[in-house]
Amino acid sequence: MMMFRQALARALACAALFTVAACSTTVDISARFPPRYAETANLRKIAVANFDGYGGPEFQAVLRNELYSAQFDGQTYFTVVAGGGPADPGAAAGFGRSVGAQAVILGTVGSDFRTDQYQGSEQRCVDKDGDKCRKYKSFPIPCWRRNVDLMVTPSLVNVASGRVVYSAQKRAHREASWCANQTPPGSDLDLVSDAQREIAGDIRRDIAPYNTTLSATLKTKGEGLSADLKTRFAAAVKSASSGDMGGACEAWKAIDAAQPGNLDTVYDLGVCFESAGDYPRALAQYRKAQGLAPADKEVAASLNRANNLLDAQNALKRNAGGRR
Repeated sequence: MMMFRQALARALACAALFTVAACSTTVDISARFPPRYAETANLRKIAVANFDGYGGPEFQAVLRNELYSAQFDGQTYFTVVAGGGPADPGAAAGFGRSVGAQAVILGTVGSDFRTDQYQGSEQRCVDKDGDKCRKYKSFPIPCWRRNVDLMVTPSLVNVASGRVVYSAQKRAHREASWCANQTPPGSDLDLVSDAQREIAGDIRRDIAPYNTTLSATLKTKGEGLSADLKTRFAAAVKSASSGDMGGACEAWKAIDAAQPGNLDTVYDLGVCFESAGDYPRALAQYRKAQGLAPADKEVAASLNRANNLLDAQNALKRNAGGRR
């Protein structure tokens, strides 16, 4: 069953004022997605071979650590069997067989560093009365902007077939700015390391399933309900905002039975099914809500999200069926 939790900071902010209609209450949906590239599914014994180019060995180490620590559903996903090896995809299969890998990842790294100067300004006191400044004036000062671009082209070779089953072009940009009256914030190494981690994480999601958290916004007003049901609806939203989604969903079911066809209730019941991982029933609710309000952007977004989650669930089932 899919788990859920509330965005506590937002819920506490709402609780501080509690006016249900004025607060946006969200439910965090724990989502599971397959690798973005289907042919990489089930290639779990992996060797991280060389990455050619300036900064290649450093990126290889970052990627190896990323894949080594990758988890899915709380379990370690990859067995990283080796590092080093060829940077040539044509030699990857032979290297992979020699180390007992199902797949070998390798590639190239490029980087670009550029510093641009521009004119900034600072406020200085030009009229002082004792310790108090009566007038400030802006003066130009030189400033600099350091730009770092990291480009990585990874390829993943299936050892059994010798085929490249994944290839991509990844780019990450970092920049830092400072003026003559400031100390530069960090070093080039800091910028490059941060960019390396971003690209390595993106590659991990390309070639392995991953868990993430999505957000669904509840409808909180209960517009169109009778006075009594509207009060009960507000209490259900309050339960949801405090983390009791189960109690909120039971309340919405009872409200829907008492006054069927209310948009807010129909939609929030869709969020209930989605948070429980029952995507077909969530989709049915969202479609019903869309029939009641065809132009509602919130309903359309939830319908699209639940469709994506159902597709992901089905893809994961197919991948599991193909494991040896």
